[in-house]
Amino acid sequence: MGAGKIIAIVLGSIFGFFVLLVILGLAIGDDSNHADGKDSILEVTASPTPTPTPAAVEPAERAPEEAPEKAEPAETKPESKKGREYPSGDYVVGEDIPAGTYTSAGAEKGVFEFCSITTEPTGDLTMPKIKTANADERIIITLEEADGVVSVSNCEPLKRR
Repeated sequence: MGAGKIIAIVLGSIFGFFVLLVILGLAIGDDSNHADGKDSILEVTASPTPTPTPAAVEPAERAPEEAPEKAEPAETKPESKKGREYPSGDYVVGEDIPAGTYTSAGAEKGVFEFCSITTEPTGDLTMPKIKTANADERIIITLEEADGVVSVSNCEPLKRR
């Protein structure tokens, strides 16, 4: 057999192995949220402000009655977010997740017990942060608004320290 055929077989085998790993990871990742009876939870941190249409605008004398109802946002103090947890997902630092120091207990239990937390800075002067861990390896990360977007992947939820 020629050297070209051997190289083609080896490269094809390696490529096939990686495709198999990706397919297994996707299959396991889809079932992991539903296997233990728990469904994914979607949290909304800001409520949309409705835009009044011309027909919905009321006379000026009625506006002061409605103003006190809309004046109170759901979360106004940073202390109210201290007990929150941030599972896998993308969060904008300063909007979705407050700046501060966070910890995670490590990777979620499963077949691929590996997790990562990365940042995508908004400016040129801030370097991206990358933290990784296996199961039962704690991660500590300090987030600043300049860190931009933080992505949590396959980790136990982040908790504010």
